[in-house]
Formats: sequence, C-alpha cells, structure tokens
Amino acid sequence: MAPEIPTSFPAGARKHGGAHPPADGRMVSRAARLRSLLLAIQSGPVDAARLAFTALTMHDIELSHHPVINRVGAALQSSQLPESWRIAQELRSQFPLAFAPSTAITVRTEARGFIGGLMGRRFDLSA
Repeated sequence: MAPEIPTSFPAGARKHGGAHPPADGRMVSRAARLRSLLLAIQSGPVDAARLAFTALTMHDIELSHHPVINRVGAALQSSQLPESWRIAQELRSQFPLAFAPSTAITVRTEARGFIGGLMGRRFDLSA
C-alpha cells in the first residue's frame, strides 16, 4: 500500500523553506526599498532617485504595477524631483513603514564638503 501524501501542511511548515519569503520579511524589504527611493528623491540627484526607482520596481513586481509608483517614475523621467516627492506622499497611508522614522537605518542626506566630511573623525597619524 502506498503511503498517504498530505494535501495540506501544518501551520508554519513552510516558514523557512518555502518558495516565498514570509510576509513580514516582504513588508520590511518593500519598506526599505521604498524608503531608499524616498530618501533618494529628498536628497538630490535625479539619477540616484531613478536608480532607486529601478531597484524598487525590478525587485517588487507588485509595486511595478502600482499606479502611484508609476506616476513617481514618470515624474523622475521628466527630472521633476519636487513633483515626484509630492506624488510619493500619496503612498503614506498604504506604506506607513516606509515613511516611519527608523532607528535601524540612518542616512545622512546633507551635503558635506571636504572639511565637513572630516569633522569629528579620528585619524591614526602614528604610521
């Protein structure tokens, strides 16, 4: 007699070895990629924001079809950073993790010159 093959798995059986990552992990990685897009839009060069947009849409197929994300991409293609930031604010209610301040991710967005980049750093000059 052949062994019986289960048709359903117990709760948590696919937790670590399934084809899809856990939902919490997807939400966190989606929020991190969306946060990097938002920071790139805020901090400056349109090329960096376009690169962050491409990374977001290439790694998350669902977001590549999101209408607001597509409008942000269109604004970035037109080199309109303020407009893309205004459009991105519409995502605040859908993706609150991306807009929430994070203590785990600290990114300095201020422009620093040569002296500003050296302030507060220690250098070993004994060599």
